[in-house]
Amino acid sequence: MVEASKDKASNGRRVLVVGAGGSMTRAFLRAMAQAAPKDLRFDLRDLNEEAARSAVGLFGDERATGSRLDLFNGAELHAAASGAAFVVNGAGPFHLTAEPVRRAAIAAGADYFDIDDDVESAADALAISDLAEAAGSALFVGCGASPGLTNVLALDLVRRLDEVASIDVAWCVGDEGPVELGRSVIAHTLHMGAGDYVGWRDGGPVSRRSFATTRRLPLPGLKRQPFYECAHPEPVMLGSSFPEVRDVTCWGTLHPSPLNGVLRGVAEAERAGRIDTQGAIDFLRAAIAGRPTDRRAEKLAIDGVKRQIRAGEISRADYWLFVLNALLKRQYPTRAATAALVRGTKGGEPIELLRYIDSTPPDSPLKQMEIATGCAEAAFFLEALEGAAKGRRGCLFPERWVDPAAFYLRLDSCLPPGAGDWLGPILARTPPGGPRRGSEDSASGWRRFSDEAPPEATPPSRSDEEP
Repeated sequence: MVEASKDKASNGRRVLVVGAGGSMTRAFLRAMAQAAPKDLRFDLRDLNEEAARSAVGLFGDERATGSRLDLFNGAELHAAASGAAFVVNGAGPFHLTAEPVRRAAIAAGADYFDIDDDVESAADALAISDLAEAAGSALFVGCGASPGLTNVLALDLVRRLDEVASIDVAWCVGDEGPVELGRSVIAHTLHMGAGDYVGWRDGGPVSRRSFATTRRLPLPGLKRQPFYECAHPEPVMLGSSFPEVRDVTCWGTLHPSPLNGVLRGVAEAERAGRIDTQGAIDFLRAAIAGRPTDRRAEKLAIDGVKRQIRAGEISRADYWLFVLNALLKRQYPTRAATAALVRGTKGGEPIELLRYIDSTPPDSPLKQMEIATGCAEAAFFLEALEGAAKGRRGCLFPERWVDPAAFYLRLDSCLPPGAGDWLGPILARTPPGGPRRGSEDSASGWRRFSDEAPPEATPPSRSDEEP
């Protein structure tokens, strides 16, 4: 449990970090170097030994060591976990890596911590919760930006209503220019971009189709952006934590909009066997890095974009602007979003609440996926380490142990300069009539929300000009 882990840490015991060389984990470690208690020792491991040793330099002192670890070598993994206070898993994709690392942590009696963003492995954490509890281990699962921060925003809003009917969370990842993303990040994205997944409808788990349903959301700078129902773990997490809620959905999108068609076209082709998994990953990595791509895979990607046009998700002008910018190697302004919406009742009246992370300032570090995720992970880790989940064991999704107000303060202390006033206000409106996925997607009717007084009529006013 967490209290035992604190005792281990105070005696100079280790925090084992698996997958320490990844970009998101490096952002987490950078925050740890500044904010972690000085008596913690970080044992940094990665399949790429050079990457692990490079991460040691983030600390600038003797608190960290780095070496190679193959997490799929059971004996090697269990030996590394033995005696650790915490086992932090930063190695994805989590539907492949979470299970062996969690079981090694449980066998060692250590607390486990990850940024799991896959549906299957989040469900698996629930399945081994009793095993972890019996061993005295806490499983802190999904402690990043999405899931993680999305869950906290949802919890914040759920607590303000008398009854909750539905929860929606949303994320947007924007164009950060040519970047070399790790294969695990691309593998997760490909895994998410097509096929069936376990969602939450009518008060229970149900099979849903990823990227088959779209909506628009009233978020700054993104009101024209199509968001897609996607295979992400928040429905399983929030649905199991709030079983009285009928519907939970995660909506994701890539900016600019045609990138969603590129992803869906390649992901569906990979599911159908028209391109092998490694070829699909190679294509998406090369495209994001601005390198030459395979022509056959390009056709699959274009087919996905054409499908967007036929469905009315984007216009032909959006497509040709996308092609022109690609030819000119011109970057779109980076757009990012993390948000939650809940619908229910307060004082007997129907109401919908929205809260989002504001990354619209030009220099906001929250536009960068690795910083948003790594800093959120650091805030969760420090909250767990310093007693927010004292005495808790078993599977702990963020909404089960985090206090939103305390977490916002902690996250603020972990963010690099330039974040500004990153926590948006709570907005409210009376839900329009009609189908839930229909007219309510408009940006009208939102106003500031107050728990004590009638909402002040101050709708958000941000430019939605596309580049």
